[in-house]
Amino acid sequence: MIHALLVAGLVFVAFAAVSLAVNFALLPRLSRFAARQPLSPPNAARVSIVIPARNEEAEIERTVRSHLAQDYPDFEVVVVDDRSTDGTGALLERIRQEDSRLKIIAGREPPPGWLGKPHALTQGVGEASGSLLLFADADVRYHPAALREAVAVLESREIDLETLLAHFEMQSFWENVLLPYVTISVYGSLGFVANFPRVRAFAIGAGTGMLVRRSAYDAIGGHAAIRNSGVDDVRLAMAVKRAGFRCLLLRAEDRVAVRMYRSFGSIRDGLAKSLAYAFGGPAGSLLLLLTFLYLAISIAPFALLFAALFGAPVPSRDLALAAFLATALVLLRSALAAILRDPLWPAVTHPLMAAVWAGIITRSLYHRYIRKRLTWRGREYDARRARF
Repeated sequence: MIHALLVAGLVFVAFAAVSLAVNFALLPRLSRFAARQPLSPPNAARVSIVIPARNEEAEIERTVRSHLAQDYPDFEVVVVDDRSTDGTGALLERIRQEDSRLKIIAGREPPPGWLGKPHALTQGVGEASGSLLLFADADVRYHPAALREAVAVLESREIDLETLLAHFEMQSFWENVLLPYVTISVYGSLGFVANFPRVRAFAIGAGTGMLVRRSAYDAIGGHAAIRNSGVDDVRLAMAVKRAGFRCLLLRAEDRVAVRMYRSFGSIRDGLAKSLAYAFGGPAGSLLLLLTFLYLAISIAPFALLFAALFGAPVPSRDLALAAFLATALVLLRSALAAILRDPLWPAVTHPLMAAVWAGIITRSLYHRYIRKRLTWRGREYDARRARF
């Protein structure tokens, strides 16, 4: 069994190495791609930046000010204060007094059948005036050129929806250990397929930034069509692509930054709330199986080497395979970190990352299928009504 797992690990490492190379070859970087496109004309389309915010006082001011600092000629920032109970509302009001381009919407409680974020975004779109909509989470900050560059690419390439992949700011130990899994999931797999227009069943969305034409958004029914989605960003991108519109996934780590979580508890709870919804249906079940296989592959060689270190009898061929596989995994992680200019040391914590992620995914499945509750930001929903 262990030998078969190690052999499967070799196959995975080869696949991941090829995927890494292909992704960085095929996924365009926003700043470089935009440099080859025409600049936005004086009559550029109006953009509404729509941000849902619920108890975001730690980041909301930096986020909103970064959007207001965009060098694009015509935009507004629409923030839906989703019934915050902290200082979010006061901070937003202070910024609005300084800059009239900020519009604050007093959010309403979501009605039955809706999750909070899709409902907040629907309210924001209802007050937005732009023909282009940029959906971004309340903890995401943008370089002043990001919006101009994103619109230039969208218009010149006749794209209907762009997803911007951000740089993850990681400061604490657990941020550095756990969050690289997100980038591994994109760059170490088939992320580049999201840019194949004929593969309509696969698209990638992210709360770090989704620029979409309002015409395409309205055509798929907006967030009302995905009102109960636990992973609404991905669902929105998939809905747009399945409707025949053109989608583009862009690297934007030098233009967009986010610090998603600040502690182990916030990472655990933030990820567990939605992960289980990515594993629904036959395709999701296959994804869950492959995910746990990957996590097992990530742990097994290190566990085997550790056991051998303390005298456990390990066949020499398996010991050699384990040493090679462990080294390859760390080198792949290091290569990805170097390309993205992330710290290198978390690469050696790869088995710890895999073990904790296995626990977080299991916790998410427990909350969805056993406890049947979805809890986030002080709201609790019936998980049986939520979907992918």
